[in-house]
Amino acid sequence: MSKLLMSVKKVSKTYKTKENELTVLKNVNLDIHEGELNVIMGPSGSGKSTLLSMMGLLDKPSGGEVRLLDEVVSTHSHEDLTDLRAEHLGFVFQDYHLVPNLSALENVSLPLLLKNEMSRRERDKLSGELLDSVGLSHRYTHFPSSLSGGEKQRVAIARALSNQPKIILADEPTGNVDTETEMKIIEIFQVLKKQRVGMLIVTHNEIFKQYADHLYTLKQGELEKVV
Repeated sequence: MSKLLMSVKKVSKTYKTKENELTVLKNVNLDIHEGELNVIMGPSGSGKSTLLSMMGLLDKPSGGEVRLLDEVVSTHSHEDLTDLRAEHLGFVFQDYHLVPNLSALENVSLPLLLKNEMSRRERDKLSGELLDSVGLSHRYTHFPSSLSGGEKQRVAIARALSNQPKIILADEPTGNVDTETEMKIIEIFQVLKKQRVGMLIVTHNEIFKQYADHLYTLKQGELEKVV
């Protein structure tokens, strides 16, 4: 049986103001195992981004718990959560979040530079290998402004892999790319499955249904398992 990497148990999230309160997540349960692709689909405003923030340790639940490698982490300090994200999680954002004045190679190297555990030569070597793996060996020195949307997304994926994460969290990873690039990105996720990386993708893209090991829908804050 594959190893359980992360789970949320009875997680809820409520935002309160002086006048009212809004419950965005309601009693959500979800597991991420190694080598499995989990896909959550749902309309805008259903709570997908909020759940991704919970599992990315960027926000804390109002109720329930988040566990990472069988440790409850939802009560940790922000400093501890930052360290856990850097060590175990990789993020792929719909809008890329690349640094505009850094080359593709430097963008991929950035998480390694922040950890400060490698020499410049080691960082460049690993970052180059990651860009090669996503088909961008010819784009090392190019800046984001000279890359297509699909190339930017593949740089973002390479960057997410730079710290060799156990878990990839992706928000609409094919939202701004053409059909050819979409298939290349899906192929990358298929390779990551074989490498035992656990993945969670939130998306509107119906194509992910055929690749998901576990498919969920999220509607009005309630998560339902489809497959």
